[in-house]
Amino acid sequence: MDTETLLGISILVFVYVLIMFDIINKTVAALFGAVLIGAAAKYYKFADLNNIMAFIDYETIMLLMSMMIIVGILGKTGFFQVIAYKTVKLSKGNPLKILVNLTILTAVLSGFLDNVTTILLILPVTLAVTQALEVNARPYIISEIFASNIGGAGTLVGDPPNIMIGNYAHLGFNDFVINLMPIIIVNLFVEIGIIYLLYHSMFQNLKYNQNVELDEKKYIIKDQALFKKSIIVLIATVIMFIVGEFFGIPAAVSAFAGAIVLLIISGENITRALNYVEWPTLLFFAGLFVVVGGVEKMGVLDVIASATLSHIGESSTGALTMITWMAAVLSSVVDNIPITAMLIPLMPYFASSTGTQTSVFFWALSLGACLGGNATAIGASANVVGISIAQKHGVPINFKSYLKDGMIITFVTIALANIYVLARYIWL
Repeated sequence: MDTETLLGISILVFVYVLIMFDIINKTVAALFGAVLIGAAAKYYKFADLNNIMAFIDYETIMLLMSMMIIVGILGKTGFFQVIAYKTVKLSKGNPLKILVNLTILTAVLSGFLDNVTTILLILPVTLAVTQALEVNARPYIISEIFASNIGGAGTLVGDPPNIMIGNYAHLGFNDFVINLMPIIIVNLFVEIGIIYLLYHSMFQNLKYNQNVELDEKKYIIKDQALFKKSIIVLIATVIMFIVGEFFGIPAAVSAFAGAIVLLIISGENITRALNYVEWPTLLFFAGLFVVVGGVEKMGVLDVIASATLSHIGESSTGALTMITWMAAVLSSVVDNIPITAMLIPLMPYFASSTGTQTSVFFWALSLGACLGGNATAIGASANVVGISIAQKHGVPINFKSYLKDGMIITFVTIALANIYVLARYIWL
């Protein structure tokens, strides 16, 4: 192994350690890694500044930014809170129905919104209704956290790893829905079933309260005109995701066009609209793209692929199982974005070695990375935010108690996902 590759491995490990142990802010860590790659590129002459900037996947960043603007403007109208309120009302005071309905709603919203945003929107309604029912909010919040990560795995825009995979592998919105949605729906209802079994005694002793009331004034559309414009643009954008593939229109272009149209017809101040964009997240992506692109040029991914392939040989079943569980385990302790960024370029190696279609490895990676985040309290950003909100409202959820539920949910859903991928693409 030459010095260039050794340096690349050192940079990769160094950056991931900074992120894993939260030694410094993860965005700063990724950008610092990009600076180190720039210095290495200058010394080893494998890329100049223009080539380094080309490592950044601008389509991913544009898609994320555009959806943040659309969702931010729509969220301003109170639409998502109204949907949650209506969902509770449909449950007619049945505590178990409320759990099922809010969990499903969380999963559906997470298919189109950032998971953290979904949790921030759903949890206040959940806390209000559980307080009115005088029931323990813990199973509701835990179930919604799990559902946000499960639901986000079902669409191209539901979770950042899917956006990264889609842009890298040129997989569209329909590809994700057709290939992943079946197992996501199964896993969602399995998750609800497990939560019911884990908290069975609690639900057995609960009584219906059909007269449960929430403050309806809190759950209204605040701006009808803006709501109509925003919902039309969101629906049109999703339709473009679906039909755009047949005309060669990337999802990023559809989302960007939707954001621009909404800014024009809504009259929203551009400065205020840009406040809806999570700039640290986008910079985090940019830094990671440079790090992964740089270490690939330095031969690091070749070394990792060779070492891995020497253990799994040419077995499609072994390779897909390894990818699914490795992505899940790593994503349970490190943010799934850097894990996905590191593993994405390896998928063509495994596909070539095993003679399996490359997209199958991307489906395994997506399921592992997205579902694996449910295992621990720090496995996904939605977990951290949800637990923090719960604790502030006196709901006892800590790392240890979350781990007990999270490990069960993750093991079962990953096992089912693994079997699904193997059965659908290898065995049948």
